[in-house]
Amino acid sequence: MNEVRKVERVVTRVDARSMLKFSLFFAFSLWLILSVAGVLLWLVASATGTTGKIENFLAELLAERSFSINGVSLLFGAAVLGLTLLVVAAVFSAVTSTLFNVISGVTGGLRFMILEPDLAELDGSGSAPESSRFSPANAVLYGDEPTTGL
Repeated sequence: MNEVRKVERVVTRVDARSMLKFSLFFAFSLWLILSVAGVLLWLVASATGTTGKIENFLAELLAERSFSINGVSLLFGAAVLGLTLLVVAAVFSAVTSTLFNVISGVTGGLRFMILEPDLAELDGSGSAPESSRFSPANAVLYGDEPTTGL
């Protein structure tokens, strides 16, 4: 029978530099995906004549003789805006992780309760396998040893 035990993990510190790197890569990936999707949608809209219909609609709406959307300028503006937001979001996440570190110094960190299989019973020897034991590398990530039997 598979038994589970509750293990408490505490996150007391988040490295701001690693958060900045992670946020930059994540935001850049998101920007790249959205940029490629936008270009593909623009190409499909141009091929099907939808951009012409949108231009005609905007010309009527604004009471103009003609209205033209320059796709290259639109792409350039979206790229610059996206890259600006990318940098702002990455810096914001680094500042937020620093704020988390300050707050966790006062509150003791963020506690998680995790259900994991009781490896001691699965091993049959009465002790947990070597790979599942607490190591000092986990202490940096979690802040303290896991508490069992909660």
